[in-house]
Amino acid sequence: MFWAKTVVVYIGRLGITMAFMMVVFVNTELYPTFVRNLGVSICSTMCDVGGIIAPFLLYRLAAIWLELPLIIFGVVAFIAGGLVLLLPETRGPLPDTIEDIEFPNR
Repeated sequence: MFWAKTVVVYIGRLGITMAFMMVVFVNTELYPTFVRNLGVSICSTMCDVGGIIAPFLLYRLAAIWLELPLIIFGVVAFIAGGLVLLLPETRGPLPDTIEDIEFPNR
């Protein structure tokens, strides 16, 4: 059972890292220039709030079942990391030329 727990921990940590990197790098590209600072700061604030709430959830969920926090955090992180793949910036090939940018349907 030790190896199964270790694998779940590493998979959860991988998902958390994926989600955090998408917030940091992709988030700045999603917003138009005039609301970019507001959008990034709101997302950063939500990350901080989640970091504050996470330990309290950890203790409450661990009282129910010791492995429950690992499973929930890992699944939520992988869902967040997977949802990033549905964003327009991460779907399909990137444009190669200026014509591809100006006329995307050609």
